[in-house]
Amino acid sequence: MAEWGALLRRCPGSPDRGFKSLPLRHVMRYWRSPAQSFMLATVVVAALLFTLIPFKVPSATAASCTTYHIVKRNDSWSRIAARFKVKMSTLLEINSASTTTAIYVGDQICLSTQSVMTPSAEALKTTFKRREVTAIIREVWPDELEENALYVARRESNLKPAVVGGRNGCCIGLFQIYWSVHRAWLQNSGIGDPSELLDPRVNAEAALALYRRNGNSWRPWWTSSWRP
Repeated sequence: MAEWGALLRRCPGSPDRGFKSLPLRHVMRYWRSPAQSFMLATVVVAALLFTLIPFKVPSATAASCTTYHIVKRNDSWSRIAARFKVKMSTLLEINSASTTTAIYVGDQICLSTQSVMTPSAEALKTTFKRREVTAIIREVWPDELEENALYVARRESNLKPAVVGGRNGCCIGLFQIYWSVHRAWLQNSGIGDPSELLDPRVNAEAALALYRRNGNSWRPWWTSSWRP
């Protein structure tokens, strides 16, 4: 401090008090202790990372989405829109995104928020008695699993094959199969249209396949109070 004052006294004219005091105050403010210096450096680095790393906006309509696509290598917004015949503006809107929003392999992109299907008049007219539906489930499912299967079907659809439930009609039939989530393997299994899941036998067989795909687990139908 003495050397600083002597330097100013040797300079011609009146000393600039602001010039003398402000730099010292700023330096002392941030260099009071090693801990404070470390905290300052951490904040600066975090701010830089936030500006440099791409920020992906989550879809605002994820809860109401009925049809998804899982991003694969070389996918882009324009390629996804062209492949699934969705308008680019619509695709970006339902995913709360823009053309600069980054997408990565494994991301889930919403393709539609429209209802998967509405039961046809013919399907609604085709009625099955509860004992008939029960007999179908017992026939399709192995003996050691049929009681749990009946429990799930009662809880999900009250044993009514034509039930279409969930958000925007996402889930279909006895076991409320989520069509857009399981569409790929269902189609590979020969179920090409969601309306086919209104058939109680087809639905029961699809549910058994789903059970086996999950490692012989009831996980797709778990609730907070039921996890056999």
